[in-house]
Amino acid sequence: LDSLREDLIAMVYHDLRSPLANVVSSLEVMSSMSSGGDKTVESLLKIALRSTDRIQRLTNSLLDINRLEAGQAIGNLQPVSPSEVVKDAIEAVLLTAQNKDQEIVVEVSSELPDIYADADMVRRVLINLLENAIKFTPAECEIHIGAQRLDEFVQMWVQDAGPGISLVDRERIFEKFTRLNVGEGSRGLGLGLAYCRLAVDGHGGRIWVESRPGRALAAVVSEVWV
Repeated sequence: LDSLREDLIAMVYHDLRSPLANVVSSLEVMSSMSSGGDKTVESLLKIALRSTDRIQRLTNSLLDINRLEAGQAIGNLQPVSPSEVVKDAIEAVLLTAQNKDQEIVVEVSSELPDIYADADMVRRVLINLLENAIKFTPAECEIHIGAQRLDEFVQMWVQDAGPGISLVDRERIFEKFTRLNVGEGSRGLGLGLAYCRLAVDGHGGRIWVESRPGRALAAVVSEVWV
């Protein structure tokens, strides 16, 4: 069953990649042509661009899962600013949080060293964690995202005000196709956190959960710095 699932993932990714790129480029051209025009059209184009960006993140993550599970090393490593990665991740999910009247509180230490990483992969890790936080946090609550230096690492985290995760489930949630029964918001493919673990491990870091049922959940990521 796992083999069939992996074959399906690979097929979906390769079949979607080319037409999706055409859709994105077409929407970008339409957006530039409509600049300063009809506000309703501009709003709809922005929604379409955000939606296609989310699909691209998913397909890229599916490809990364296959590559990392095959033992391939991360190739696009370069100095990356943690504060810029955090900023980019917030921008990708801000509208969704605003729709639930949630506030994203940023707690990034000043003068952090760069991390040696694939910026897009780390960005997608943080986006996955933020999307989970938004999904499980009640409306009108705060979500915290932060970064600080910790010895030879830069530690980044996302903390929500959700229902929490039991001790027995804290490792299981990072396994592929795992979904916890914690209400309507639990629907999904069960691949987001699996990608997060593979991506963080591939960078020489680690990811874990600190939680108590009924209390806020914190997903913590550490990345090597240079």
